[in-house]
This record gives sequence, structure tokens and C-alpha cells, in this order.
Amino acid sequence: LQNYLKTGIKKMIGTQREVNAQRKDGTTFPCVLGLSEVSKESGLICGFIRDLTSEKQIQIEVGENHKLMLKIMDASFHALFVINEEGIIQMVNERSTKVLGWTKEEFIGHNITMIMPHEHAHQHGDYLKRYLTTGRKRMIGKEREVSAKRKDGTTFPCILGLSEIDTSDGTKLFVGFLEDITVQKSLIIAEAEREASDNLLHNILPEHIANRLKQDPSHIADHYENTTILFADIVGFTNKTSSMTPKAVVTMLNNLFSQFDYLVGHYDLNKVKTIGDCYMVTSIPSSEIDSGCSRVCMFALDLLNCVQKYNMSGPQHGHLDMRVGIACGQVVAGVVGTKRFLFDMWGDAVNVAARMEQHGLPGKIQVTKEVVDNVRKFSNDFSFELRGTLNIKGKGMLDCYFLKSASEKLKKPSSRRSVFTGGSSHKPLQARSDSA
Repeated sequence: LQNYLKTGIKKMIGTQREVNAQRKDGTTFPCVLGLSEVSKESGLICGFIRDLTSEKQIQIEVGENHKLMLKIMDASFHALFVINEEGIIQMVNERSTKVLGWTKEEFIGHNITMIMPHEHAHQHGDYLKRYLTTGRKRMIGKEREVSAKRKDGTTFPCILGLSEIDTSDGTKLFVGFLEDITVQKSLIIAEAEREASDNLLHNILPEHIANRLKQDPSHIADHYENTTILFADIVGFTNKTSSMTPKAVVTMLNNLFSQFDYLVGHYDLNKVKTIGDCYMVTSIPSSEIDSGCSRVCMFALDLLNCVQKYNMSGPQHGHLDMRVGIACGQVVAGVVGTKRFLFDMWGDAVNVAARMEQHGLPGKIQVTKEVVDNVRKFSNDFSFELRGTLNIKGKGMLDCYFLKSASEKLKKPSSRRSVFTGGSSHKPLQARSDSA
């Protein structure tokens, strides 16, 4: 005051500043102090004091809440952005810096389009303007899959969500939630590839063999006491196809064998392989006598019906005849090779089934006495005719039969499973494994 009165230089007069004031009890408090000169003649100075204690407390609480909000944002597993109505970034969390590569300082004050690929960036500003003008929500309150761009220019798939916040001054802020789903997408792709691989494996191998092979890729070699084997061969195939184009040959075989494949699934059988015009099918290998033999017999009858219908359609290259042979007995079954897996079978019963087909007659199903006996242990629904005794290579003289027909009740789709399996799905029994 003395300096002012002597020199007239104002340092406090007419201004306000924050100081501490002292009460009668000795305690202090923050306040705003302002000094004004009443008049030079009076020599009076007027002081104004405003207690800032409440305001300071509010500022402290606001600051603490702001710090808490930042900690909550940084604790999020998602990248979070707060932008204004122009799309300018106001705030980001720590996760954003890790996911996208920019620092917080590099984010703040820049447009959110910095994290968007070029082809999408120009749409964002237009969308915000359109929403603020019309109120139409296309992204607000929703999530969608988009691509995001990192600082190094690389892009990645993410889930983007956008929420709206109304502020006290009437302006709007928008909070963006960004989740990197690169790993999830990779897992989905890997799962799709695994499923495709499994489907391919199950299409090549019986399901129980495919599952074993996935668990243990070592050699699979099993011995089964009772399996029914069928061979079917087109009569005169070589002569018939010698004048046909390759495409016509493949088309003819595909038309026929596709129908046979359907029947394999229908009767719960095991397609082993095709060799040229030869089609090989077996019952699900088992170590006990079961209804598999009956299902193979029904398959054989339906197979000839397919050929008959094919002939009735007036095929371009003439009618076809097939020989079918069936035998049953012990087999060794296993997966051979490391490429183009094949679940093949070997054994005396396989050789006899092949001989039954080779010594058979066109349009006939020739079976061994073991097949007849096996089927009749379950029912008398099949009709057989004794053909006679044939000299079979490696076996000598064998009684051979023709499978003629099945009873009407077996031809009804509703009765087939109950007749063959007692109403339950057929499951292969445990095989006896042979160490290889």
C-alpha cells in the first residue's frame, strides 16, 4: 500500500488473486482477494474476499473422478475413444495405444479417421454430420465388424461399437469401443479348415476308423471275426467303353456309383473302394454275427434295381448288366499308406467274395452258403436259390446260391431299421487289434 501511495504503481489494486486468509481461530482457507480504490481523496481501499473452500473441494472431487475414469478406461480390454461432433479425438485409453501403435499424445486432437482404412475414412465424417442433422442412427448403439488401421499402415479385423453421450453444455460426445478379433477370426478359419479336413477324412474312412486315426496316426490293423463283403462288376465293361469318350465313361460310372453311395449310407454299410467298374462294399466290421449280412443283401437287391432303372431310362450307350458276389467271414482291416488313406480289407472271405462275383451270372447275386446261414439266423425274409457246386480257385468245390428277393416288409422304409437292428443304430463292436 505504501509503494502504491508513493509511486502510483498498481500491482494489486483493481485485480483479483487467489490467496489464503486466516480466521480468528487461526485456521486458514483459500479465497479470492480483490482490492479497489474508493477514491484518491478518501484514501480508502476496499477489499473483497470470496471463500473458495467449497469450489476447491469440488475441483478436487472432479479431478479424482477424472483420474478414476481414466483408470477405468485403461483397465478395459477394448480400445476406447472419445470423440466430439467433428470426429476429433478427445480421450483414449492405454489399450488403444497397444492395439493401434500411436501414443496418447499422437491421438489427442486428431480425427478418428486416422485409424480407418482409406476406403472407409471419408464415410465417417459424412455419417456424423448426417446423424447430427437428421437423428438417423445407423451405427450408434450398435456393433459391427470393420477393418481398422494401425500406425504402421497394416489393417486388422475388429468389432466397432459406438455410443452417444450428452454433455452438460448441450454438445455431444461419442465413445467408440474397438475389439481386435484377429485371433478369433484365425480360430474360426482354423476350425473351418479342421471341419473340412474331418469331413474329408470321414468321407474316405469309416467314422470310427477316422476318429482313431486322428487320435493315433500310427498303423491301424484289426482282426474281425465276422464281416460281409460284396463285389459288384459291370459285365463287358471294357468292350462297352472302348468306343466311348472318357467323359462319357466317367459320367456313366458317376451316375451309377452315386446311387450306390446313397444306398451305402442308407443301409449303414462301409464303402471300401472302387477299382475301375468294380464296386466293393462291406458291412461294418464286427467280431460277432450281426445283421450286417442282411443289410448287405438288401443293398445288393437295391443295387440291381438301380441298374434296372438306369436301363429303363434309355441310356445313350446301351444297357448295362452287373454281376454281384457276396461272402462273409474273417477279415483283417487296416489303413495303409500315408497319402490318400484307404481303409482296406484282406482275407479269405474277401477273396471268396471276389470269386463269387467273377463266377456269377449277369443280373444275378451269387452268395456262399455261409451268407445264407448267417441271414437265416435272423429271419427268413430272404429267398435263395441253390445254383449248384462250383470249383472256386483256392477253395475247391463250394455250394453257391443266388439271392432272389426279400420279403415285402423289408422293402418298406419304416421297417428296415427295426428289422435289421432292433430299432437302435448299428455300432461296430470292439475289434481285436494285431500289432504291426
